[in-house]
Amino acid sequence: MSARKAPEGPFPYPTHPTWALNLYEAVVNTCAVEGFAPVPQQAVLDALAPALGEGEAKHVTELRRGSRFLRATAYHVEQRDTDGALLVLKAKLHGAATLPWVNNDRTRSAWLHPSAENQQRLEELVDQQRAVAVRTVALERARSALRALAPTATAAENDAAAAAVRAAEEELARARRELEVCEQALGKRRPLPVVRAVTEDGIPLAALTTEAVRTEVAAEVQRYAVETLRQRARQRPYDLAESLVQEGQRDSTVVVLQRTPVIDQDGACRHIWRGQQATGANRTDARLETFGVTPQHLLTGVPQSLLRLPGEEDNRRMVVRGLGEILRRISSLLNAEYADPDQDREGRAQRAARIAQVPARIVVGAKKPERLEESLRQLNVHEHLRGQLDYEDMDRSLGLWSTLVKAYRAEGLLGELLAQEVGHGRIAAGELDEEAIADALVGARALDELKVLLPPGDEVGPMTLRDVAIRCATVLVFPPVPPRPAGLPARAHMPTGRYWPVVRAALQEASWAQRTGDKAKRRTEIWAAVVAQHFLRPGPLAAAEGLFGKPEVQFGVRTDARSLASLLTACRQGDPAAWEALVRRHLVPGMISGAEPFITPNQGSLASAQRKGVRRAPSNAVQSLVEAYTSPPEGVTRALLLAFAESVLRAPDSPAGDGLAPGTFWAPDAHGDPCEGLLADKEWFDALFPLTSFPRSKRPQPPAGTIGAEGRDTGENSGGDTAELAEEIPEDPLVRLTRLRMEVSAVVDSSTVGAAALAEQIARLLVTLEDAVRAREEASAAEEPAQVQKLYVEDFNKIKADCAKIAPLLDKATLAVMSL
Repeated sequence: MSARKAPEGPFPYPTHPTWALNLYEAVVNTCAVEGFAPVPQQAVLDALAPALGEGEAKHVTELRRGSRFLRATAYHVEQRDTDGALLVLKAKLHGAATLPWVNNDRTRSAWLHPSAENQQRLEELVDQQRAVAVRTVALERARSALRALAPTATAAENDAAAAAVRAAEEELARARRELEVCEQALGKRRPLPVVRAVTEDGIPLAALTTEAVRTEVAAEVQRYAVETLRQRARQRPYDLAESLVQEGQRDSTVVVLQRTPVIDQDGACRHIWRGQQATGANRTDARLETFGVTPQHLLTGVPQSLLRLPGEEDNRRMVVRGLGEILRRISSLLNAEYADPDQDREGRAQRAARIAQVPARIVVGAKKPERLEESLRQLNVHEHLRGQLDYEDMDRSLGLWSTLVKAYRAEGLLGELLAQEVGHGRIAAGELDEEAIADALVGARALDELKVLLPPGDEVGPMTLRDVAIRCATVLVFPPVPPRPAGLPARAHMPTGRYWPVVRAALQEASWAQRTGDKAKRRTEIWAAVVAQHFLRPGPLAAAEGLFGKPEVQFGVRTDARSLASLLTACRQGDPAAWEALVRRHLVPGMISGAEPFITPNQGSLASAQRKGVRRAPSNAVQSLVEAYTSPPEGVTRALLLAFAESVLRAPDSPAGDGLAPGTFWAPDAHGDPCEGLLADKEWFDALFPLTSFPRSKRPQPPAGTIGAEGRDTGENSGGDTAELAEEIPEDPLVRLTRLRMEVSAVVDSSTVGAAALAEQIARLLVTLEDAVRAREEASAAEEPAQVQKLYVEDFNKIKADCAKIAPLLDKATLAVMSL
């Protein structure tokens, strides 16, 4: 930086290094007193101190008994008395000092699981992006050379320059096609970075770190995260950037210090420390946009040309990497612009003046650093579930899923439920790493953590790991409830076991006894959102509508203990129960979220000329496939069914073939062999398994029985013995009101149906009479006797008299409903 004195103004300069060390000492001492693990020293020196304005570190610390501590008014504890408790420093940070956190739950559906395969695809994507950038520059140079030709240039020179432009255009087009292939391989998404607590000398500390990646990959992940965040923020009914420019930032947001290890082009590894906005990510992006800095530049390095100081030579190869130097240059340039009497009133300095410093709550201590990422994620979920800016449907469901998994962990039931219902007793609950499994289930780690739950006979691979993840999601969203005990009185509390109260508290549901479709729909949406994240092309939530009903909500879903290989073997041997389990619990996710989906939403808005197949309820498509095993339609054999099932299970991981896109397959014939040239898609599926009216069968309720120790109710439904009083207890007016309101709705529905049925019946009567009159005339038959006609007229008059009573009664009902 230039040696000249930095101009004064509203934009602060970084804290002096001496005070940075004093701040770290105060943090360590305060955390020791409060019983928290502190942040690493390097995090304070490289990320926190540079972000604090000059003198801010002095304001938040004090000297007591020869040692430095944080002032009592400068910090507080969030989520106190929990394992996720955080000690946060309340201070003002430079407006351009922090980044939007990549692990934002409002955009969770836009990310893939961080598997090794997806990470490799991301590497290839970044390489291809660089190739496109190189080809673009080459094309511009070729065009410039063509334009620069003198009028006296020969025809050969003109032809050579034009040929060079054409060749550059072809190279660029080819590179863009290859880039599109790389995008399709990732489903136009990116793998979510894995973050863990930083450890030093084997001790976890209150900061996060990611895995080491190339610098270009880290920049691409940050760019994609911000792009996705901006797409979600379009729901905001006002311009956030303009709001910050006019009013500044009033509320305080949560910042976590995070390390990003990157590998530069020369192979050297360096650690980048930055403050990440766990909450308020949209405001951070808007601030950086106002300051004229891109998030990926702030992470990996800002080109010197964007922050060139007066008197400094322009160096196109120089990159400013240190956060302190970046902020020092930004403040110096903006302060100089702010002091200029001839400044542009709409320039950066004027627009950023109110957000030169912003309030923040910086995490400097954690009760259990291993839970730091989970605690911050829940803060983010709570802000959006309870805030003004709503989630989209998919992200809201994933936010509720994250809350549900955390609730199971808090109650100590996650490992027990999965060991019992997914592991089926093959592994003890204490042998499961609940933290790793919970992270894998919410997408924060690879699914490899679930391999311990695989059934015997299943090899570790993408297909089997995806399948066991879907089993886990099913039992966690629809946990088993013990059967109703024999002899339990009708109005006695139903013992719901240990798991259902966890779901009720996390999802804020009504009591167990209320069998409403809303609970089933909400839980089905959560299940569909979780399952969709295991596929490159997630299907819409509406495609799972009706796949789970009230019985599954009340009594849960028990998974089959057999492996996929065992289920397929049983299906070959003629076991219809195995086929139904295979279809409903293992094939349905792939049929919804495949490259060629076989199950789509039953919505008229999706009907168009481009829609494949027919519009049918998802449950009808599933039932038709189930019934085809025992009552096969024409052309369907068990060999075809099994070949189709195996193809659906393998499809998400299948590469592109001859004439096939990735994830698709040729339709099987009656012998189970692929029919080359006939794509298995929804149109083929609906033709082979047509829309059929199946008899509605009542789902069996679990039989009554005794409840063992595992079903003992420890929630709100547990209690002592019941007693019967001599007199009935008067019904509470509010309870009676609630009951009657529900009855009103039911009666209105039945009355509407009854009135429509009556009108239809009378219309049929008229048509029948008119047909009878025409038939009599054609047959030249005699009319009915007058006495018979008189009897018919008397019946019609009675019907008219009854119908005349309807209108006055409806008028009275209309007046009454106005007071309801």
